[in-house]
Amino acid sequence: MLEIRFVSLTTGIGQVWLGSTPKGIFYISLGDVDSGALRGQFAGRRDVTIDEGGQFAGKMAREVNRYFEGKLRTFTVPLDLRGWSPFAKKVWRATSRIPFGQTRTYGWLADRVGGPNFARAVGGALSSNPVPLIIPCHRVVGANGELGGFTGELWIKRWLLDFEAGCQVLPLG
Repeated sequence: MLEIRFVSLTTGIGQVWLGSTPKGIFYISLGDVDSGALRGQFAGRRDVTIDEGGQFAGKMAREVNRYFEGKLRTFTVPLDLRGWSPFAKKVWRATSRIPFGQTRTYGWLADRVGGPNFARAVGGALSSNPVPLIIPCHRVVGANGELGGFTGELWIKRWLLDFEAGCQVLPLG
């Protein structure tokens, strides 16, 4: 049985839902998703129970708040990425190394996980990222600087990139 506990936060990009298991953060939704829609995403799985709170969700909520205050650049909560392919995890590890406030291209990322022919596969792995913000897929852009795709809406990706760029001058606390 997979027990997922959720907590929601109101942020500059709308409602953010954080889902955790006893092993770590399992799911993050960006943008305005109501609790009914969230439950609907997991309703068909018999191995999932949904509840409020949880140890990692609470810690993650504190970290997300600090991120949106411009005081946190690297998340420390453990992740629970079970069920995802080794390739997706490899892409996500490489994505996690992109520094706060910077961007890299899909091609750059492809070179790190297998070569230039992997750009489309990288895009697929990023589109299934279950924990945006922690795995900062918003920092990956097209070769021409275009935003490309994003798990959430493109305005959220632009907002996050602009937010991080503006935080470069803020002191860390």
